[in-house]
Amino acid sequence: MALNRKQIGNVYRPQGPKAVLLGTSWTSGGKMLVSGPQFDLSVPIEGIRIVFTLRDVIATAAMTTPSPLGYFNLIKRIFLTGKNSRANGNVTLWDLDAPTLALIQASMGKKPWIYSGVTIAGAASAAPGTEASSELISTPVAGLFNGTTGTYDIRIVIDLPSYPFDCAPYLRPGFGIRTQEWADSLQLRIEFGTVTNGADGALGLDAGTTTHTFSARGGGGSPVVDVYSLPVLSGLDVDASLVPGYLSRVATPVTSTLQAAGGLNTNLVTLEKQNTTRIFAIIGTSTTNPTFLTLSDTNLTTLGFVVGGNRIVRENDDIFAHKMSQVRRYKTNPIQGLIMFDFVPAGNPDSNYNANDAAAGVTMNLRGTIAGVANAMGIFVQETEQYQPQGGLYSS
Repeated sequence: MALNRKQIGNVYRPQGPKAVLLGTSWTSGGKMLVSGPQFDLSVPIEGIRIVFTLRDVIATAAMTTPSPLGYFNLIKRIFLTGKNSRANGNVTLWDLDAPTLALIQASMGKKPWIYSGVTIAGAASAAPGTEASSELISTPVAGLFNGTTGTYDIRIVIDLPSYPFDCAPYLRPGFGIRTQEWADSLQLRIEFGTVTNGADGALGLDAGTTTHTFSARGGGGSPVVDVYSLPVLSGLDVDASLVPGYLSRVATPVTSTLQAAGGLNTNLVTLEKQNTTRIFAIIGTSTTNPTFLTLSDTNLTTLGFVVGGNRIVRENDDIFAHKMSQVRRYKTNPIQGLIMFDFVPAGNPDSNYNANDAAAGVTMNLRGTIAGVANAMGIFVQETEQYQPQGGLYSS
């Protein structure tokens, strides 16, 4: 498809956020649902934005072991599904927790979200709008939350893009979510973490007398979750000439395997047999899934990707050898507990690992070397391209 200068200029034109559902109250252990007709897909959207604001007054005693991922933990599951015409059935676009999403995005860009209301040490800030440091996601992970007593006025803003992470802008329209393929079938369910005073919960482990009092940011009312869509224009010519593909990102928790010492090729997880753009492993300890009490680079010491038991896709090497690939490609700090396998280093999803290379009847597995520690937990996320974009911009 040959484009003139005007059409090229119109290929990717984000329009800013559009409110979908505002003012939903966050409650400990609760949930919220955004149903299909609430999403306007007459203009394609390139993702969803979640804005979460709250006040947490921690009193009497500081927490014993606060989670390093702080108030992200209060959104414990983001589950986005819909019925896609190309798949001819229901599909899952996202199924993971907010802390995992935050860590993944931080591995590919400095400060890819808003997190305000804490000092550089992660304590409650006297100036509520104080933004967390841009360099905080590193090793160790620090600066989001330290659980000391005080008044935390928190604002979190985070996006769920429909395109592959770090996708080149001109390729993003190929993953737009629009009426033609999705009709009014999108369903978004957000589940909230549970916090019980003086106990183990979503924010970590309290001291016996620790109390949390939640309210709206600034005081009064309740914490609030707002949901926005992210419409994007591509021009009528481009929009008519393509059929978008879609991705699936699903988190798989692993516990018992990581709690026992294992040899060099211990099987960690069997992957979905789909074209894969990236794989992420996040390793630490937890007593309340999916909250990490700690993140660790010492429990899983090697990681590899193998097909059919003998075809090596990524060598089972020291995790820091793999971490350096992230540092070199994205110029971000190595993040404690996180390892990435990247198959789209140029930002083009067509360079993904092609699952068609795996013969029928064989499996795709992650393997590694495990020290084995009590309460160990890993979360593994495979970003898969379920259907490729088609049409004039993506002709074979």
